[in-house]
Amino acid sequence: MGVEQELKEENRQLRSLLEQAQRAGRSAARTPAPKSKAKQLDLPEVVRYPLAEFAEGRGQRVPLPESMEEIAEVIGRGNAVRLVEGTRASGKRRWRRSLYIPSEMTEEHRIASMIGHEDATRLSFSHGNCIVELPSCHGLRKAYLADHAMRLNDGGATAAEIGQELGVEQKTVLALLDLAGYWRPRLMLPASEGQSPPS
Repeated sequence: MGVEQELKEENRQLRSLLEQAQRAGRSAARTPAPKSKAKQLDLPEVVRYPLAEFAEGRGQRVPLPESMEEIAEVIGRGNAVRLVEGTRASGKRRWRRSLYIPSEMTEEHRIASMIGHEDATRLSFSHGNCIVELPSCHGLRKAYLADHAMRLNDGGATAAEIGQELGVEQKTVLALLDLAGYWRPRLMLPASEGQSPPS
């Protein structure tokens, strides 16, 4: 009885190994694209990327989240922020943005339309076949809003007018203007706005 059981067990193991070998010889079944990838294909074209422009210009000293720094090393700071601006928030948390990066990048792909085919190809080499969680870049957004509010305020706009322009409440505008002392020295000034010589 013991020998018979051993033979049955050995037989079962051999069948299992045979099935595995047969499966290994077959080509992998094509799996459908992840839902997050499908969602990205339905998005309208983004025309302007103000946060990315700010990140490359006046806000280039404002640090990005660590996960974005990694992407920025591959495709540049501005393009990394373009991915955040051009990707729809997904899931219950409104700050979460998931972006599927294919291993083969075509010129027609949405990512290529946002950052250019060359940089999109670089991204596919470094992060291909991955779903990347893009942070909302809260610090950069705050710096951008504070900078915009400061510039409007310097131009003579009231808190109510600034709030209307930015789409925020007046108390938010006042909080942003309170941060002016923190952000002014941390933002790059264009050459035309350079420091005036001391009098």
